[in-house]
Amino acid sequence: MPTSLRRAPQAHSDDSLPGVVAQTFTTDGHLDYWAVVRHAEQAAVLVEELATLVGTGRAEVARQPLAQAVSLLLSTLDRADDASGALDNLLHRLLAVHAEACGQAPGDGVELADWLIAVQFEGGRWCPIDIWAYGPALGADGLDHYRAVVRRRWAADPGDLSARDAIERLARWERDTPTLVEVIGGDLRHAAQYGRLARALADIGEPEAARAWAERGLAAHPDDPPGAGLRDFLSRTP
Repeated sequence: MPTSLRRAPQAHSDDSLPGVVAQTFTTDGHLDYWAVVRHAEQAAVLVEELATLVGTGRAEVARQPLAQAVSLLLSTLDRADDASGALDNLLHRLLAVHAEACGQAPGDGVELADWLIAVQFEGGRWCPIDIWAYGPALGADGLDHYRAVVRRRWAADPGDLSARDAIERLARWERDTPTLVEVIGGDLRHAAQYGRLARALADIGEPEAARAWAERGLAAHPDDPPGAGLRDFLSRTP
């Protein structure tokens, strides 16, 4: 059940925000379905107060409280029945506002990269990060650090879905065709791998490469089994 999020005026002083975030987002024990819904509704008001700060040019004030809220919410998600999706929706909203705050008031890029890595990989939870939103705030040093850590994690365990998702998102954002071929194509044993690779290349604005890989896939798998969609892709690609 989506949580209703609305713009809210600032109800708390700047220096009280860390304490208010801690009080609002800290939970104890397991949260059942309805406790989750209530918690998300209550926390949403504070999230929108922080969003208003960012939207009115006061991102520097909101950036750390937003990061703090993300960390506390991830901890709650580990102990909650979020079948309604209320906490997941709230997390996506928090991350979007935090990314905007980082873009408006950039800090140390390497520190931000380490924070993004912790959010994605610590605790064994699934928490994809939209690198398109955070990339500009990382800067060259932060991006290099982030890329190195993500690639190292993926190389150490290619079956790690979090690492695979992170490196694919990064490759899409950087329009890194060789990495997309490596990550999505893999061993290119199945027609579906060719189809997914072709679609990913088309998504990043590489139609010629996309068509070439689709044609290679169809040559290797002329039966074009269900799920590959190679002929359909080629019919719609100039």
